[in-house]
Amino acid sequence: MDMLQSVMEASSQAMFTLDREGTITHINQQTKDYFGLFNHSRHSHGPGRLERGDLVIIADTSIGADDGNLSPADLERLNIRDRKLRAGDRLAAVGRYDTPDSKPVYKFLPGGDAETLELSTAWEGISIRIFIDGREAAVTVGEVTYTIDYFWCIGQLVVLDGNTGQVKFWEEKGYSARKEGIGSLLRGAPFTGKSPGSEIKVTGYYFREFFEGTLFERHLEQVMTGQAPEFRDMPYEINGYELVASILPVTDSGGTLSGVIVKFRNIEDIRVTIQERNNAIKSAERRYREREQASRPEEAAFAALFGGGAATAEVRHRAYKLSQLDCNVLITGESGTGKSYMARAFSRAQPRKGAFVTVDCSTIAPSLFESEMFGYAGGAFTGADPKGRAGFFEEADGGTIFLDEIGEIPLDIQAKLLRAIQDKVVCRVGSTRLIPVNVRILAATNCNLRDKVAAGQFRQDLYYRLSAFSLELPSLRNCQEDVYFLIDHLMEKILQKYDMPKKVLSGEAVNKLLAYDWPGNIRELENVLESAAALSESDIIYAEHIRLEQTPVRMTLRQRLRQEEEKIIRQTLAQCGGSRARAMEELGLSKTVFYGKLKEYQIE
Repeated sequence: MDMLQSVMEASSQAMFTLDREGTITHINQQTKDYFGLFNHSRHSHGPGRLERGDLVIIADTSIGADDGNLSPADLERLNIRDRKLRAGDRLAAVGRYDTPDSKPVYKFLPGGDAETLELSTAWEGISIRIFIDGREAAVTVGEVTYTIDYFWCIGQLVVLDGNTGQVKFWEEKGYSARKEGIGSLLRGAPFTGKSPGSEIKVTGYYFREFFEGTLFERHLEQVMTGQAPEFRDMPYEINGYELVASILPVTDSGGTLSGVIVKFRNIEDIRVTIQERNNAIKSAERRYREREQASRPEEAAFAALFGGGAATAEVRHRAYKLSQLDCNVLITGESGTGKSYMARAFSRAQPRKGAFVTVDCSTIAPSLFESEMFGYAGGAFTGADPKGRAGFFEEADGGTIFLDEIGEIPLDIQAKLLRAIQDKVVCRVGSTRLIPVNVRILAATNCNLRDKVAAGQFRQDLYYRLSAFSLELPSLRNCQEDVYFLIDHLMEKILQKYDMPKKVLSGEAVNKLLAYDWPGNIRELENVLESAAALSESDIIYAEHIRLEQTPVRMTLRQRLRQEEEKIIRQTLAQCGGSRARAMEELGLSKTVFYGKLKEYQIE
């Protein structure tokens, strides 16, 4: 074993090297294991190909995706002719190969309709069960189960000899490198033999013989031809696997390119995989935010306050538009979603200048509401200032008044508030003189004012006056990609507030924050970060410093993938300006699947 091979075998990362012509010169065991080039199966079968009469069993998570480009037309070799069958469907099937008089047994579901699919049958006395669930596609023949795991999609194929009834082939990890996808075999391609410890020899062969991926191949070519210096930690799809790889040049003593080394991160550890995907989403969101701000720099303040992710892009843009209209606006949303932040952002961005007066309607005693809001005349009541006093509306004349928790205003005061909005005048308690006021009203509530109107607790006419222009702020759990940006923004704010030196969060601390569903929204996130910064005595905030009110949500892989899928759909809709037709086309989904996803994730 030469020195380079020894170093590669000692590495914890999968890697291989190519010469400048693209021929594989070295490959370590981790790469062989990852791509299935080394067989760990305890079963064996010889080489061959499908023959007339063979019994073919298929468990395919998505027709046409990482299964040898299987198409509905290929399934006609099993007498499966169903016009409803489409690429992307999940399929379980049993049928005789090239046997026209044999009737197949099969089930399929449109992609995304369900995460599991099961088919059990008996074929000429042989018990067969097909099961797709989670990250595993399994075929059980009699008492033996043949499984294959996957990240996004995959296909398992088991073949029984038509003459002997014995299993003559099954898929193992690495079938892409062996060109043994379901579609390829149904179209007549041969398969190689397998046995415990058997290995596919790849050194000395051109890399495309075993590793396929459009972007990966293009980047390899760019590095080998000197068009790009290198690529580090890039997301690729290689042989149907989503992974992160680095393509690095190897030069001789004279600086001449002699080849490249390709390193793969250990993404089979699902925590690493999810983190890498999260980082990719964060990077993509940052680029989206930068492009958005470059085209509309005046909205940068909103991006800084509310994350800058695609999920809140439409809210920020609507907020900015409303701030420029000088209209009254009702801001709704759960507690802690940043309604007061939004109101302050309005005051900074709007053309209207003047005072910005904040009124917390939930803290004013009902008996004092009228005098606090509209002021009182001299001698209006015992103990009052004999000169009288202006109320909040007069203080805000020429500027803006922010009525926080407006749902708490008593009914008798609501009528006077309505008059102030309609007639732009107020009357102090104890006086009959009308005082003109030019005030813009921003109102906020975390309760449902429609329900209050129905219950007779809020005037309908006032509700319609306030809600003509409204803005609903989403909860943080529905746009968790914004957590990335909010962490940076809030940490900067906290460190400045307490004059602390720069501190950063460890990877575990970030993961802990991302696994939490934030019932208290942005306010809770800020409080948690403030506490963590205070507890940390070093320049690193560790997971132990993150104190949460409840245990972070522990999600299974399926739940995480569903969460990522929902995020992607919401992001695409936002990037397409809410156009469902464009989003459907961008995502490459059929109308049935796309609208099924919208219903599943309750996306309006």
